[in-house]
Formats: sequence, structure tokens, C-alpha cells
Amino acid sequence: MDSIELDSYPLLQDDSSVCSNDEMLVYKRPIRKGKESTRYKRLAEDEGEKIAIPRHLGLAGCIWYIIGQVIGTGIFISPAGVLRGTGGSVGWALILWILCAIIQFCGALVYAELSLIMRKSGGDFTFLLQAWGSMMGFSRLWVTTFVNPCSIAIQSLVIAKYLLTPFFQCTEEPLLAVRFISICCILFIVFINCVSIKFSARLTGFLTFTKMFGLIAIFVSGIYNLKQGHTKYLESAFSSGHLDVSLLPVGFFSGLYALSGWEIITTITEEIDHPVRNIPLSLFISMATITAVYLMANVAYFTLLSPAQMLASGAVAADYSVLALGNWSWLIWVFVAMSALGSANASVIARSRTVFVAAREGLFPEIMSMISIKHHTPLPSIVILLVALVYVIEDDVIVLIEYTMFVDLLFILLTCCILPYYRWKYPDIHRPFKIPLFVAGIYISSVIFLLGIAFYSDPIGKSIGLALALTGLPVYFAFLHPKYKLKCTAAISGKLTRCLQRVFFCVRQEKETF
Repeated sequence: MDSIELDSYPLLQDDSSVCSNDEMLVYKRPIRKGKESTRYKRLAEDEGEKIAIPRHLGLAGCIWYIIGQVIGTGIFISPAGVLRGTGGSVGWALILWILCAIIQFCGALVYAELSLIMRKSGGDFTFLLQAWGSMMGFSRLWVTTFVNPCSIAIQSLVIAKYLLTPFFQCTEEPLLAVRFISICCILFIVFINCVSIKFSARLTGFLTFTKMFGLIAIFVSGIYNLKQGHTKYLESAFSSGHLDVSLLPVGFFSGLYALSGWEIITTITEEIDHPVRNIPLSLFISMATITAVYLMANVAYFTLLSPAQMLASGAVAADYSVLALGNWSWLIWVFVAMSALGSANASVIARSRTVFVAAREGLFPEIMSMISIKHHTPLPSIVILLVALVYVIEDDVIVLIEYTMFVDLLFILLTCCILPYYRWKYPDIHRPFKIPLFVAGIYISSVIFLLGIAFYSDPIGKSIGLALALTGLPVYFAFLHPKYKLKCTAAISGKLTRCLQRVFFCVRQEKETF
């Protein structure tokens, strides 16, 4: 194939400590035959074209991403945990959902202010790096990259089980089939994100629409049940059960888990048009919509399920759909699977952007900071998330999730403390979006309370989770610490980077997006 001299990209920039200008590798983009040839010629002639992840998200796109991440499988499973936390009281359970939504919204506002101060993607990794230094940032990155992807595996396992359950209602789903479908789901999501940012965004929108449609089907059936007079459990909302304060942490954990995930918007700040307007507004609209939908779904559950039935249920939505929809109950199972797929897709997007920013800041291999010339996606930082495949073969990854939830809360606490610290240390810094300090205080107090209860209830398990985060420190000192890092790794790193650039056909970001 012919090549165009004007359309060439340096595979390693001049400031590399490994290569001199004479050793710099150059990759020439080939002219493609067929329908795309005109497009490639035009790009070749455009000397001003820069390789970067484009700003492709408006207000609607931000809303789709937040709803797509928050509404995973939580609302289909967590209502039993929230009800257990209120001692079986229907009325207090609904109030607890509202309190959890208020707490999460306060946290979302804290992250929104921090993201608009720093203007970089990466979420809490970027915040921790800028405020508390590289060691803290790398610890967060370590957990995000090598431990938290097990949540992607969990979502894929949920997809497989919900898709197979209608065919194996009387027997256990074949483990081999569950794992095969899970692996296919992970490979599909990673592939879509590698080849097209826009298609990934459209997939997120589609999956968000389907999960909303499934929830709408639930509370429409709930309205029908109310008209039919199924109000027994709602009429005795506060007389049923007995509120036990000692059980409240269980309810809060379940409710906050079902309402978590809004931080995805701060991991893609550089991909949002007009972030000063769209980030806070999308968070407000999304969280209000999600809270309303969750409340209506819970009201629908209580039209047919008694508090005792809900407490005994492992999958509330599934049990409700059997009673409400009969032979059509399989639709809810499909919607739950689609919801889990959307949540897994959003997780891949969020974690890959964190890895991309970390590499750009010098805390991860340089190849992870590069962008595909063909697709304009952070392809290497997406591919590394295939580590989630390792967790698919593990039978008890739920335990690992429980360990890392404590560590995630600890990092969230450290992140939220940045806001009052910055108000004190940098009072004159430009803040295009500013929240009252008491909002941050509400969220920080809630997180401290949850951390204390969690550690008190299971000190050994939570210590193991903390130890998982600390396993990254030897890596940090060996490869990144300016004083203790190994000197022999530079040459190997440079050669490996050039080799992987040829494999992924990628270059460094050529345009500043923050």
C-alpha cells in the first residue's frame, strides 16, 4: 500500500528519556482502499489534525452515563437489605431510601466542585494525586486497576445467570455456560469501547433506556395493583415491623450501594462539552430521576410482596415479576441482564479513563496514556481491563468485593476531605461551581459513620481489604519513587513501549484537553 509522508506520527516524543531524536520511531498511516479512502486522504492533508479523545458528551449524554452506571442490579436486589435495616418497617424503608439519596447527592456535589477545579478526567484518582501526592494517587490507582475490575466480572456473572435462569428454573445453571457467557460479555464490552467512543456512548444510552423501561414496567404494574386494591402492606407502612437502630447500618449500606456510581461523570470530565454547566446539572437531573424511579419501584414491590417475603427474597424483582406478570416474567429477567450489561459498560469507561490519566501523569506505563490513531480511543488503557476475566473463574469474588468496598469508602473519605482543605489552603482559586461546606460535612460524616460500623462489625475482613490496597506500595517504590526506584527499568520500558505502539497503532495525546 502507498503511504503519505504528511500523515505520519512520532511513536515516541522528543522528551523521552530512552530515545534520542535519531532513534524516534515513525509510523506512516496507509491509504485505505474503498469507502474510507477519501476520508483518510482528507485527514492526511489536514496538517492541523490532533490525536485526542474528543469532547463528545452533552447534557443528555452525561445523564445517560450517570443513570447507566447507578442503575445496575442494586434496585433489583437491595430493597431487601434496606427493609432489613428498618426491622421490616415499610414506611421507614421508603424514608431510608430518600435519606440515602440525599447523602449520595451531597457526595456527588463534592465531586462536581473538585472536578471543575481540576478540570481533568480520572475522578478521585486525579483529586487524590493533586491534593495528597503521588503515593496516595498510586494506591488508589492500584485498587482501581487490579482489584476493582472484579466488579465487572460480577456484573457479567449476573448477566449470565439472569439469561440462563428461565431455561434452568428447576436446576442450577451450568457453571461452564455461566462462565462462557460472562467471558463473552466482557470481551464484547471491551471491544466496543476499543473501536468507537461514540458507539460506546450510544450503547450506554440504549442500555439505560432498556433498564428504565424495565423499571417503568414494574411500577406501571404496581399502579395497576394499587387500583385493584392491593394496598394492605402500604396502609400499615409504619405499624409493620419494628425499627431497630442497631440494624440501620445494614439498610444504609444497601441503599447507598444501590445509589452509587455517579462518580463516573468525574472520570470523563475532559470528554464533556461545557462541563461547568453539564456536570452539576446532569447530576441533579440524574439523581432526582433515579430517586423517583427507585421509590416507585419499591412501592410496586410492596403491592404484592409482604415484608416477610421481601426479606426472604434473594432477587426481589424476579419474585415480584412472577406474581405480577406471570408467563411474561421472563421480561424482567432480561431487563435485569441488560441493566447489568449497561453498568459493566460504564465501569469499563470509568476505569479505563482513570488508567489513561494515571499513565499521562507518569504513574503507569507510558503505553497506557496513548490513543489509537484509527479509532481515537484510549485503546491500551481499555485492553488492560481484560484483567476482569481472571475473576470470572473465581467462585467467591463476592468476598473480594466486600473487602474492597471498605477501601473504596476510605478513599472516598480522603477525597471529600480535599474540599475543606482546598477552601482553607487555596481560598482564591477559581471555583466555577461552589457548594456550601455543610453539604461536604454531611457526606463526610456519613462516610466516617459507615467506615466505623463496617470495621467494628468485621475488623479482620476490612483489614484484609486495607492490606490489598497496600500491596501496591512495593510497586510504587520499585518503579516510581524518585529516590528508591530501580534504574534498570527505563531502557526495558522504552523498548516495550515502542513494541506495544506497533501492536496497538497508537500515539501520545497530541492536544491538551484540560
